[in-house]
Amino acid sequence: MIADPGDYVSKLLLRDQIYEAPETDLVTRIVRQGDTCIDAGCQIGYYSCLLAKLVGEKGHVYSFDPNPEACLSTQRNLRLNGFSHVEVVQAALAEMEGNLSFHISTDDQTGLSSLGSISSIKETISVPCLRLGTFLNERQINAVRLLKIDVEGAEEILLKGLGAALSTHVIDYILVECFDERLKMLDSSTARIANILRAAGYVTWEYGTETTVGWAPAAEVRSRGDCNYLFVSPSVTAAISPISLTAVLHWTQAQRAQTSSIVEAVKRKSEADIEKLQGDIDWLLTSIKAHEEESAGLAAAKQHLETVLSQIQSSASWRMLNQWRKLRNRLAPERSWHRRLYDSILETFRGSS
Repeated sequence: MIADPGDYVSKLLLRDQIYEAPETDLVTRIVRQGDTCIDAGCQIGYYSCLLAKLVGEKGHVYSFDPNPEACLSTQRNLRLNGFSHVEVVQAALAEMEGNLSFHISTDDQTGLSSLGSISSIKETISVPCLRLGTFLNERQINAVRLLKIDVEGAEEILLKGLGAALSTHVIDYILVECFDERLKMLDSSTARIANILRAAGYVTWEYGTETTVGWAPAAEVRSRGDCNYLFVSPSVTAAISPISLTAVLHWTQAQRAQTSSIVEAVKRKSEADIEKLQGDIDWLLTSIKAHEEESAGLAAAKQHLETVLSQIQSSASWRMLNQWRKLRNRLAPERSWHRRLYDSILETFRGSS
């Protein structure tokens, strides 16, 4: 998938290589080859691509989002994977036909854009809206395996737009976000969502409450921001596995994170060691250069002294002095009284000078 590092969902995908692990694991268990599925609120197309892979070329996926940028991102990721059996529709799903105002968020969570009033608005655009029940009738879609809903507060008006498709259980599974913080933007609530679906005969399943390792029937539906609820049609006879691979996925993610930390620590230590080694090498090269310069100076001084000595030895004064020393040694040999007398007279002259 092509992910924008500045987007919240993309950041999670880049970090974990998966998004909403409990829901992802569940979807892979209940969706089959040849099924028809709906992704309401497709954002960057994560679920659209997942569903497209699960249903195969004989199945079909319909993806909806009022945000034109989200539709473009989804189409791009579908093309990247070669999925041609997905239809992306730029529209808001509601209980009416026409147009509505849609607020695009300025936050990094572009998926928080909503039909409801949000705190940070980059721009407000007019978007087409349609009833999902009407859409299904027009396409003569009589069976939907999964309807995944994440429409930032518009869940209630989407469900009301299903009409008879809800009461006749056209849809087997409805995976829906029930988070009061978002629902209140359109004067809705988790309780109202649950009442609509339960009144139509759907049974609620929740992750991580009755069992910490999977999904189980839920007696109570409470606002949750960490996981979606699954509503199961009474016409579904197949049991849902209570075991989920999510714990294994989380463990794998933790191991990956730990491994990454170790690699980074080793990398930092290696970089520090390399930096120290480079410093030692620089010091050694500097010392060698200084020694070479010092040696070159000594060699120059030696050569200079040899030149001066050669000049002295070749001078007329030096030759005369040598002749005088030879005569002195004959007339006044070493340790003779003549030599002692000579040395004392010479010392007298040196002292007076």
